[in-house]
Amino acid sequence: MTRSFWMLFKGLFNVANQGYKRTLSFVKIEYILLLFPTTPLSNKSLYKKTKMKTGLTLALSFFFFTFLFAQNPKDRPDIFIDCQMYCDMVYIKQEIRFVNYMQNRQEADIYILATRQRTGAGGNEIQMAFIGNNEFSAIRDTIRYFTDPNATDAINREQMVKELKKGLLQFLVQTPMIDQIAYQVESANGEAENTEVDDPWNYWVFNIGGNSWLNGESTYANVDLTGRFSASKITDKHKLRFSTFYNFEKSTFKLTDGDESFIRRSYNVRLTYVKSLGSNWSAGFRTRTGFSTFGNTDLSTTFKPAIEYNIFPYEEASTRRFSFFYSIGPEYYNYTDTTVYNRLYETRMRHGLDIEFNQTQKWGNISLDIGVEQYLHDFNLFSTYINPNIEWQIFKGLSIDIGGFASFVSDRINIAKSDISDEDILLQIKQLDTDFTYFTYIGLNYRFGSKYNNFVNPRF
Repeated sequence: MTRSFWMLFKGLFNVANQGYKRTLSFVKIEYILLLFPTTPLSNKSLYKKTKMKTGLTLALSFFFFTFLFAQNPKDRPDIFIDCQMYCDMVYIKQEIRFVNYMQNRQEADIYILATRQRTGAGGNEIQMAFIGNNEFSAIRDTIRYFTDPNATDAINREQMVKELKKGLLQFLVQTPMIDQIAYQVESANGEAENTEVDDPWNYWVFNIGGNSWLNGESTYANVDLTGRFSASKITDKHKLRFSTFYNFEKSTFKLTDGDESFIRRSYNVRLTYVKSLGSNWSAGFRTRTGFSTFGNTDLSTTFKPAIEYNIFPYEEASTRRFSFFYSIGPEYYNYTDTTVYNRLYETRMRHGLDIEFNQTQKWGNISLDIGVEQYLHDFNLFSTYINPNIEWQIFKGLSIDIGGFASFVSDRINIAKSDISDEDILLQIKQLDTDFTYFTYIGLNYRFGSKYNNFVNPRF
């Protein structure tokens, strides 16, 4: 009798012996456990474990692992997945059926916090923190892996399920389920080598594209065209980004005295360079050039060296960040129409400070962005802004989402002196002067009832 049949027989015997009146279910998890001496994983690895409890590194590849069980919901670990990004929960529940999905994190044995950061190639670095509660309170671990920028949603969700199962394994082996796990272990031949990636593109990534939007009816027509190109090279030591963007928008209205059209055009070229200076410091510059019919500029150019300090190491940016960003440099403007300051062109020095705080924890997420910019030739020309956001689970079932943006504006030196028509105001053809801008939102939600969230029913 093969091992699979023996495990099936053992499972059926246990079910009958305990008197459970339910159907035996089969869930395939499929793993290979590859054990080898502690050695840094190569750059080709899809993920890296950030906490190791023993002198062995556990590398998991998704090939063969059969998990046979027949528990009622009370016998399974209770988990809560807190996705600070898009997660296909329907697919996750269909593929991982050996746990209970809880409505609230306070009732979960295992809390999973999933966050992401953009990578240089256009993909994402996904971080999943596994935090044990109750009988698993001594277990904490983090898994990181990378997604391919060309991967479809189907590929990304399969990869996420794969990594979730890897993270859950260490919890399952602490339960009676360990007797119902069948797995195959293969030893690695030799030590893993930390080899460099042979990249023919030398880490350069290029994107080129465009969009068109056409809509209308008998009295109105709109055309919106955009084109874009970008090139970037991002490593852990340097970040270099170049991008260019063009937009053309034309709106035509049939009025009582004939047709009238309004056009907006803009073009921008941006270049950013950043050099890493350790775990907390970085320095570089930003430059931009372009034009905008909306902004009353035939040409505008800026060049600003900058420096940033992050109180927390940048490696922790997906879960917490407290950074101070300062920039200073010249700005040149060649205006389409004479400005309210009687200028057709000018060069001005400007500096700015941005303070960003972000914390993502079990209870939710809080972020606060505060900034100020000021022209050095006239200290009265400045603007400030504040952008707070809070997602807070106050207690079991009750959550609040509140935030907004507010700014004081006193530095729009580009506003045209010419008269502004009602059409310009209604259609936002030209930028107007203002003392402030703002928006805000608030949401409150209370969930009560069953604590389980296991079933998927896509009907209707």
